[in-house]
Amino acid sequence: MDLTLITPRIFEIITAIRSDLLVYLPLIGAWLITASYFILNHDEKHGHAHVVSTGIAHIFTAYMISPFAIPDIQWSFSDTRTIVVAALFVYGVFLIILGISKAFPDLLAEFFGDPGHALVPSLMAVLYVQENIPFDWLTFFIIAVPVLILSAIKISRKFRRK
Repeated sequence: MDLTLITPRIFEIITAIRSDLLVYLPLIGAWLITASYFILNHDEKHGHAHVVSTGIAHIFTAYMISPFAIPDIQWSFSDTRTIVVAALFVYGVFLIILGISKAFPDLLAEFFGDPGHALVPSLMAVLYVQENIPFDWLTFFIIAVPVLILSAIKISRKFRRK
């Protein structure tokens, strides 16, 4: 990863967010509020219900950005934007099915139900589809760092209280 690309990409992401707050504020705001809830209520687990809500968030995000990715409702799986929207939608359905059926252990539910898990893929998809910001490891890293910081705070509070 070329470190000289980090600062321009950060500014590109910030500019995109500032240019269309009505799109990005609900994603980021929901993440901050939910992450804060779990930091303050460190004894509560995310659980399977949160996995279902993460799946629902992915489906709605895919639905909302689909007009940008698939103009005139013409699906073309040769277009990367269509693939990103379809993958986000299918991933949301997958999480809902797994969450409802409780098909995986509580430890995985804790991971997949984390609010950051809802933010990172959705925000990456929106930035790529709407703003043409590359869907790559650098964008992932820039978005994941704040998520990891809040997750570390949540984990440290959980273990400090025990």
